[in-house]
Amino acid sequence: MVHKDKSKPIVFTVCNLKYLDKALVLGESLYRSNKFELNIYIFDKQIKLPQLPDYIKIEWIEKIADNDFYKNAFKYDVIELTTAYKPYIAADLATKHSGKKIFFFDPDVMIFENLDEISDQLNTFDFVITPHRADIVYNPHDNLHLQRFGFFNLGFFALNPNKNSIDILNWWWKQCSQLAFNEVQSGMFTDQKWMSLSTFYFDNILILRNKSLNVSWWNLNERRINIIDNSFYVEEKPLVFYHFSAFGSKSKITNREFELGKNSNSILSKLAEVYDSNLSKYSTIKNLVSEYSFDYFNDGTYINPVLRRAYASSNLILSTDLNPFEKGKEIRSFIQRNFLESRGNSNLSFISHADRSKYSIYYKLFTKSLRLLLRVIGPNRFMALNRMMTYSSSLINYKDLWK
Repeated sequence: MVHKDKSKPIVFTVCNLKYLDKALVLGESLYRSNKFELNIYIFDKQIKLPQLPDYIKIEWIEKIADNDFYKNAFKYDVIELTTAYKPYIAADLATKHSGKKIFFFDPDVMIFENLDEISDQLNTFDFVITPHRADIVYNPHDNLHLQRFGFFNLGFFALNPNKNSIDILNWWWKQCSQLAFNEVQSGMFTDQKWMSLSTFYFDNILILRNKSLNVSWWNLNERRINIIDNSFYVEEKPLVFYHFSAFGSKSKITNREFELGKNSNSILSKLAEVYDSNLSKYSTIKNLVSEYSFDYFNDGTYINPVLRRAYASSNLILSTDLNPFEKGKEIRSFIQRNFLESRGNSNLSFISHADRSKYSIYYKLFTKSLRLLLRVIGPNRFMALNRMMTYSSSLINYKDLWK
C-alpha cells in the first residue's frame, strides 16, 4: 500500500491508451527513484484496465475536462489534444491540492535519480522549465530549428502553486485551448512553442540548465553519457531523467537523426536496452487497444485530418453541436457540402519532407508540376503564389475554402 505524504509533489502525465505502457514505465521509475505516485490522465474512451500498482492513479480526461472538450478533441489530433490540456490539468491539480508542488513529465520519460534539485528550486521560483539546449548554439540552422519548435522542451515542467504560477497556467491554457496545432509553418507547435513567450510575459520562471535533466536526442551532442558503477551519468553527474522521444527499439535510442557528439554508440545502445526491457514488462497493456477512440465518430466512421482542420477553421459556424462525435445534422451537412467524407482510415497527415524517399513518385510529380508552373507564369508570379501556398498550407487559416 502506498502511503500519502503531504510533502511529496503531485506528479502527472498525459497519454492515450497506446502510450500507457510508456506511462507505466515512467510511473515505475518515478516510484523506484523517488517513492512518488504518478497520476496518468488518459485521453481515450474509458475501458476496464487490469490491476495496476498502487503508485499509479488513472484519471480519464472526460471526467474532469471543460465544456468544450469534445470540440477540442474533434479539432485536434491525439498529440495536439494531449499536449493542449497539460496546463488545464496542472491548474486543476493546483486547485485540488493546495500547497503541493506539481511536476509534469511526458509519458516517454524515464526517471533514474531523485528530483530533489527541482523541488528545492521551487522553494525560490514559481515555475521551472528546461531548455532544448543548455549551451549557446552557434549554428544558424540549429537556431532556426529551435525557433520553429520552441526554446524549451515541455516534456517536463514544474510549479509551486501561487498567483504567479496559476497566472502562467491560465495564460498557457488560453493559447492551447484555441491554437495548439502542430503547424510549424504557421508559428505553432502544439503546447510547446507558446512557452517561448513565457519568460517575456512572466517573472520568477527558472530555466534549469542542469544537463542531467531532460536529456534526449536533440541535445546529445552537448551531453556525453557515461556508465559509472553500473549507473548512467551525464559527464560527472548522475543522469536524472532521459526523454525517450521517438524511441526506436532495443539498442536504438531513437528513430530520429541526431548528432552523436562525444557519446559512444555502445553506451547509448545500453540505455536503449534498459528502456526497452522496462517497456517489455507492459507489452500486454500496449495491446489493449489498436485505435485512438477520438479518431472516430460514435458511429465508428473515421475522422480524417482534413475534416479536423476544416472543423477548426469553421467552429464559429458549427457552434450548436456541443459534441461533434455524435455526428449531428449540422456536421453531417458540413461534411457533405465540403466533400469531406473519409476514404479509408489511413492518416498521412504526419508525413513530412523527411519522408520524401518513401513517396518519391509523388514528390517528383509535385516538383515537376512546380517547374511547369514556374515556366508558365514566370518567376515573379511564382514567388507570389509560393507565399500564398505557405499561408494556405495551414487549413485553419483558409476559411474561404469551406462553405
